[in-house]
Amino acid sequence: MELRLNPAFFWPINSTIVRSLRFSVALLRERALYRLLWRHAPQRAIDRAVSQLLTPPAHRFPDDELRLMEDASLVAVPMVPDRLIGWRWGRKQDPLVVLVHGWGGRGTQLQAFIAPLLERGFSVIAFDAPGHGMTGGPDSSLPHFLRGLEAMLDHVGPAHALIGHSLGGAVAALVMARRPDAARRGVLIAAPASLTESTWRLAAALDWPPAMRTAVQRRIEYRFGVSWSEFEAGYRVAPHDLLVIHDRQDREVPYAEALRYANTWPRARLLETEGLGHRRLLADARVIGAATEFIAAGVRP
Repeated sequence: MELRLNPAFFWPINSTIVRSLRFSVALLRERALYRLLWRHAPQRAIDRAVSQLLTPPAHRFPDDELRLMEDASLVAVPMVPDRLIGWRWGRKQDPLVVLVHGWGGRGTQLQAFIAPLLERGFSVIAFDAPGHGMTGGPDSSLPHFLRGLEAMLDHVGPAHALIGHSLGGAVAALVMARRPDAARRGVLIAAPASLTESTWRLAAALDWPPAMRTAVQRRIEYRFGVSWSEFEAGYRVAPHDLLVIHDRQDREVPYAEALRYANTWPRARLLETEGLGHRRLLADARVIGAATEFIAAGVRP
């Protein structure tokens, strides 16, 4: 059994996997393998780590999500080297809300938000990020997500609001900070804020030596031509209304990440939940209602 990692460009490792396998043979073997490779073949250790980190897990589409696509119009956005696949519900002339899924997810994973937003007069677009779902591709990363969201917004025009879960929330925040006209409001659900801190959590989980963590970081920076400091989402702010939703028991993205957004964005408000963890937020009636009301409050008469 090979342990599959779940970070995107070193966003937090799926701690559900780490927690369940903490004392298992699989995790112990993975740690031992990295120690052995780092001692005797450091370049192979780096290659293996980079490959794992940039390969998202693949999941089948549930039947309810496939049926949901039948009620939408296909949105295909040209990208190099292929295209981005998305779906649109509602009328093009209505204010647009774009849904951004997380690492290893799918656009339709945020399906619970679609009907309430349509009832309030919005149009909704969800898409599969590069390396995910029907968009596909050999690998993915935070820069892939960022490029995908920007390509979608370039194709359909500015959005009224962005709703992002996990890595998708961090990407939504980065886009709003980089392009203030991309959206007027943002909802960040269980979104990480610090690339550096997430990396150290991952390195600790797999028992990487500090020198190996640094080498992997440099390899990825060189590959994408960017510095990690460009992706510290919690420190990139914009004058947008922001709703930050986070569960205090989230074991994948610490609650402190939400506080960073809430304390740095000048027009941010925080909604905390208890006992929903990292993913059950996406189906919680209180979360969906709060996000919908927040977005609807920003519509101009």
